[in-house]
This record gives sequence, C-alpha cells and structure tokens, in this order.
Amino acid sequence: MEYKLLTGGILLFISLFSIRLSKKVQVPLLIMFLFIGILAGSEGIGGIYFDDAELTQQIGNFALLFILFSSALETKKEDALSALYPSGILATLGVFLTTIFAAFFTFILTDFSFKEALLFGAIVSSTDAAAVVSVLGDSKLKKRVKTVIEIESGSNDPMAYALILFIISMFKADGLSVAGGIFFLIKQLVIGGVLGIAFGKATIPIGKFLRIERAEFLTIHLMAFLFICFSLTNILGGNGFLAIYLMGILVGNERFEFKMNSFRNMRVLSWLMQIIMFVLLGLLVFPSQLGKVVISGSILAILITLVSRTAVVFLLLEKFNYNLKEKFFISWAGLKGAVPIIFSTMAITEGIRKSQSIFNMVFYIVVFSVIIQGMTLKPLAKFLNLFEEGEDDETTEIDLEELEELSIKKLYIDKNSEYVDKAIKDLSLPRSVHIISIRRGDQDIIPRGDVILRAGDRLLLSRV
Repeated sequence: MEYKLLTGGILLFISLFSIRLSKKVQVPLLIMFLFIGILAGSEGIGGIYFDDAELTQQIGNFALLFILFSSALETKKEDALSALYPSGILATLGVFLTTIFAAFFTFILTDFSFKEALLFGAIVSSTDAAAVVSVLGDSKLKKRVKTVIEIESGSNDPMAYALILFIISMFKADGLSVAGGIFFLIKQLVIGGVLGIAFGKATIPIGKFLRIERAEFLTIHLMAFLFICFSLTNILGGNGFLAIYLMGILVGNERFEFKMNSFRNMRVLSWLMQIIMFVLLGLLVFPSQLGKVVISGSILAILITLVSRTAVVFLLLEKFNYNLKEKFFISWAGLKGAVPIIFSTMAITEGIRKSQSIFNMVFYIVVFSVIIQGMTLKPLAKFLNLFEEGEDDETTEIDLEELEELSIKKLYIDKNSEYVDKAIKDLSLPRSVHIISIRRGDQDIIPRGDVILRAGDRLLLSRV
C-alpha cells in the first residue's frame, strides 16, 4: 500500500511540475499528462505494468462526472441559451454525422468490419470539454464563438455515449433493431434531460432547507446529488452524463451562499481527476503497438478531425449567423481528448474482436488532435482576428459572487458587462457586499444608490 501511495504521489508531483514545462514548450497540458503515464508505464522508464481496461473505464467514467459537472457549473445560463441551437445541433446531429463519416473512412482504410468501423466512428465522434477548456483557458476569444465551442464540447459526450451503447448492442445476439435503436436513443436523451433538470432545480433548495452553513459541507452536498443524479438516471435507462451536465448548468446559475468556494472545490476535484485519468490512460497504452497504426492513423486523423469535422460544421451552421472565419475556427476547435480513449476501453471490456486495434487507433488520433489542433488553436484565432479587442489584465470583469470569500476586490466594468447603465441599488448585491469607491477616469465618485455605472468604471468592493 505504501509503495502504491508513494508512486501515486510522485506521479502527481511530476504532473504539477509539467505544467511549467508545458507553458515553456507550448505543448498542451493534457498531452504532458499522457506522456507522464507512458514514461511511467511498462515500456517507459518507470516500468509500471498496467493493462486493466475495466478499471481504467470505471475510473475514467468516475472522473468524467467531476469534469463535466465542474464545466457545467461555470456555464452561464444566458451563454448556454444564446448558443443553444448551434451547439445543440452540433452536439446531436453533428455527432451522428461525424460517426457516419468516420465509419466510412475507417471501413475503407482499415480491415475493420462495418460494425467495428461504426463503433470506432462513434467513439471518436465527440469533442472533449477538458481538452478544449485547457487549450482555450481564459483567452479573449469572441464570446459568440467561444461559447458555442465550449457548450458543444461539454454536451456532445452523452450523444456519443448513447450511440456507442447502441452499436455495442449490435454485436450481441439480442441486438437492437433500427426502430429499437431510435427508441433507445430517444429514451436516453429524454430521461437524462428530465432528471437533469429536476435535480438541477432541486439541489440548492434542498441544501437551503438543510441549512448547510459551511462551504465544505455544501460541496459534499453537491457531490451527493451528483452521484444520485447520475446513477438514478442510468438505472432508469437514461443518459447519466446528459443529466449531470444539465444539472450542473442549472445549479451553477442559482444564487446561494458559499457558491464560489464550492465551485473552486469542484474545480480542484476536476483537475485532480483529469490528471489521474490522463496519467492512467498513458499507463494503459503500449507505445510499441502504436507503430502499426502510424500511417493509417495519421490519414484517419486528418480525415476525421479535419475534413469530416469541417464538413459537418459548415453544413450544420449554414443557417446560423457565423461568417466563414468563425465556422472554420469552430471546426478547427473540435479537439479530441480523454473521453474517446475512455469510451474505447468499452470495446475491450465488451470483448469486441478488434478492440485493441480500436484502442490504439483512438489513442493515436487523440494525441494527433491535441498536438496539431491544440498547439495551433490560439495562433489561428489571432490570425483570423477572432480575439476581442480587450484591455490589459486589470480590465477583465470579475463576477460579483467572487466576493463571497474575499474581503476586498477590484471590479472593472467592461463595455459588454451586464452592469453597464444600471444603478447601484439595482445590482442585487449580497447584503455583506459594499461598494466603497468608484473610479471613473480621473474622477472619484461617491457610491450612492442612484449612481449609474458606466463602461470603464473601476469599483472597489468589500465584504463585511
């Protein structure tokens, strides 16, 4: 036990150290975590032998709960609504079309059977929220573009997961018919949607009823309902990932005490899970086997992540008000990540004939996607002039709820802020939060209730 804990601690420390290295060499952070796992594995300098696909799948699914939920918590409802139709279409019909395109290319270029190619296509059909967020970070990408990318990447895993479950059933003797498959997909989405909304509406009111008075306990409360929502949805035949994503968005847009502390706690858990998940996936892969898929994998990676993705995005966003540059960038931002690799372990645990080849191919395509697309994403946005015209770092708007656990905070009112042209008395500030000064240009303004805030105002706030 002690040696396992020692090994785990060393890998976590090395993963944290790699964050600085990642910034210096401009390699996406998630790739660094993967390489740490590979180097620690049986064919690396660590010599740790690990080939338990079932355990990896279980840990991966558990990690995805926190990653998806944490991402959803910090999604503003107005952003989700503004990007609802384009993101929703990309996350559903886009995933389906990508599966078809990927299956077609795979069937032609490999020795996979049609069903195996279809399964492979479904596994690589979704984009990855963790990969997208880690690359885009706090960049000042145009909001209408960044929002649709982030909402899509966070919400398309459920559709991919439902397709994978349906296709896996085709390998079994009691496989679903086409009509049964359609009913299965609808059932997954409807039950997942209904329970996700129900838990999203009930979680905070129940917490208030219980009179939870500490941030730590509220975080535990959120985790308890996260587990209940996911497991109950799956038991009833719904899509648990969709349920917790919707639950997260609704909970995240509620007003409640200890909100920002709870968000930070969930963010810590999310990053911990990402590190564990990527290192574990690195341990699971055998680099010597990847040599067999370099040529076919590279061709497929280009066809799936670039050609198919571009075709799907341009086709589905044709009716929306996005220009050519924006659509091209959205298509380029379709990064793959840990989710397809985790999904590919399902092929192994289900005993699919070409499961190891599927896993190796998926792993290669993910690495290809994160390196090629991830490393060029920000430079491409700059080249296409898709960054907002921003101020310096001091001009970044800060959510007023962050004052919850801070005594003093500066707040810059950006021109796009929802607080522009609002009177102080109409801001609905928490009772404990007070504006102690307003700086407008070279002028200091007394913060009375009838003072109208303007773009460019700098506020100093305190919490008592």
